[in-house]
Amino acid sequence: MVSARDLAIAAASCGLTLLVARLHGATPPHTLRGRPKATGDKAFVLAVSMTFTTQDDAKKVLDAWQSAAEYCLHNEPFLYAYEMAQSDKNPLMYTIIERYRSKEDYLGPHRASKAFHAFRPVMRELQEGGRVVVTGESYNELGIGFT
Repeated sequence: MVSARDLAIAAASCGLTLLVARLHGATPPHTLRGRPKATGDKAFVLAVSMTFTTQDDAKKVLDAWQSAAEYCLHNEPFLYAYEMAQSDKNPLMYTIIERYRSKEDYLGPHRASKAFHAFRPVMRELQEGGRVVVTGESYNELGIGFT
């Protein structure tokens, strides 16, 4: 669970960044949907690819992922992005992108969360049964670019 102190620090940080930008006459660039583009996060990133043997197996993971994503959205302010995408060429191939404030946030509070402990056994069962092939890597962002 996220403490009120962590939420206050995150809110103050976002507010201060916008205030400084406005004081200097700058407004941050926005997406077409109006969301400010973020720069300089230098997040810890997980990029995981999964190839399933059946659409039913993929659906099991998608359902578990949706539940985990809902939990993370409301309880993990250190988690900047948590998204799954389906290949436009192979409907049994998916990629997960997770962006954390730090590797420690991933290894500590995220992996200790109810969401992780609910999602991981679903994936493990499919992996051990040979019904999904999982590959992936972790990265440290360089702060070049934006999200």
